[in-house]
Amino acid sequence: MPKALIIIDVQKGFINNLTAGVIKKIRKYIIKSRNKYDLIIFTKYFNHKNSSFVKFHNWYGFMDESDTDLVDEIKEFSNAKNTFIKDTFSSFVNNKLYNILKKNNIEKVELCGFDTENCVLTFARDAFDRGMSVVVLKELCASHLDKRMHKNALDIIENNIGKIK
Repeated sequence: MPKALIIIDVQKGFINNLTAGVIKKIRKYIIKSRNKYDLIIFTKYFNHKNSSFVKFHNWYGFMDESDTDLVDEIKEFSNAKNTFIKDTFSSFVNNKLYNILKKNNIEKVELCGFDTENCVLTFARDAFDRGMSVVVLKELCASHLDKRMHKNALDIIENNIGKIK
């Protein structure tokens, strides 16, 4: 079964005491496991003045590179072909990433990154809705806001969407 590792929003703006410890684990996992995957894909979140975050929450974060850059520890694995930009929780709003998964016959996605309760959970739902098997690598995910949100999202995924590993 063709599978992809999806590294979601491991960006400098999400790094704090709740997420910092996960970065080295993700790097180590990529190095150790990259040959197990048909694709490795990165997502990056960018906010903009017309976004729903600005419009509905008056939130202007993640508009410059100090927030939006991938963390240094994983940058070497990312390039223009395997990195997808998004401006909301979902990586599937435009079809670019989905089309790459479909073109490569990806049937299973394994997810890691930030924030478990938002972008990881949304990706899991979107992939499930498109017929993919979903696995979330719980030790490689975190919420920069609250450990409980991370745990609650894992519970939702395990009970409704896919597997937790």
